Amino acid sequence: MKIALLAPLRFPVSQPYAGGVEMHSHLLAKELQARGHEVTLFAHPESDKNFGLVPCSLAEGAGFGATTFAYRKVMKELAKGDFDLVHNNSLHFLPPLLAGSLPFPMVTTLHTPPYRSFRLTAALTRRIASHQYVSISHFIQAKWSGLIGKSTVVHNGIQLSEWPYSPVAVPRTAVWFGRFTPEKGAEYAMEAARRAGCRLTLAGPIYDQHYFDKKVAPLLNEQITYAGHLNQPELASLIGRSSVGLVTSVWDEPFGLAYVEMAACGTPVAAFDSGAAREIIHEQCGALVAKRDVAALARVLGELKSRERSGCRQYIETHFPVSRMVEGYLKVYEGAVTGV
Repeated sequence: MKIALLAPLRFPVSQPYAGGVEMHSHLLAKELQARGHEVTLFAHPESDKNFGLVPCSLAEGAGFGATTFAYRKVMKELAKGDFDLVHNNSLHFLPPLLAGSLPFPMVTTLHTPPYRSFRLTAALTRRIASHQYVSISHFIQAKWSGLIGKSTVVHNGIQLSEWPYSPVAVPRTAVWFGRFTPEKGAEYAMEAARRAGCRLTLAGPIYDQHYFDKKVAPLLNEQITYAGHLNQPELASLIGRSSVGLVTSVWDEPFGLAYVEMAACGTPVAAFDSGAAREIIHEQCGALVAKRDVAALARVLGELKSRERSGCRQYIETHFPVSRMVEGYLKVYEGAVTGV
């Protein structure tokens, strides 16, 4: 199958990943290619060139008009291609709206809640027979259903070999990783670790410098440290030697790859009950507490250090391997191409 994969244009689809969608796009492209499919990646010019890369530029800090213009240009470029279908991971409202202009079908994955631009345009896409939606969780499916009607749930998956299992961790250590933005709530992880007496290592890109300087930097010390924006092998190593992983999102996570990546390394997860967390976190691999309940998070942090690490790994191997995700998408692709 000849597949065009349209990624978000703002950041490269390469390591170190700017976020989960870039990682998802990269992994999906690699796995489809490994199964013999021809993948052409429409993405930021600095993206991985191991695929047929069509570089698509988007100026840093581009506003609504410039971003919309860039995606309109990409859609015109896509229409010239010889593809069986396009998989749209772009997070932008325009590609689904223009899906009917393509000579092949489009599958759009919903990675986010329906932001305002989507709420204004999503209903129009219901009329496009050659377009269909995939939701990354039942939580997101429910959020979008009133706007788009039907969507198919395909949970994200990971390449297990890239997140090696670690049977032993350094005692009384914890890890938190993600974008440093207010909605990711790093300060709650820092306070919980302080109360529990655990050493905490933070990692990830600083998206909001003001937030980092005000809420994170003042709390860094010998017990709580920032390791920087790590590449995937470095991050996997850090997770594997940590006793517990913390996820402290105070917005509703559409999926949350961090949960899966931590548990795959054998590291049990203490997290806020956010968005799709209940679809991922099972008692075998972690525990959930109410958002912003730092006392409960600190208590769970202490309890999880004795959780059986092999059970965490086994749960992820069963429920979230990349093979399961790819098979889900291929089934959607086949239906889109055949019209069944």
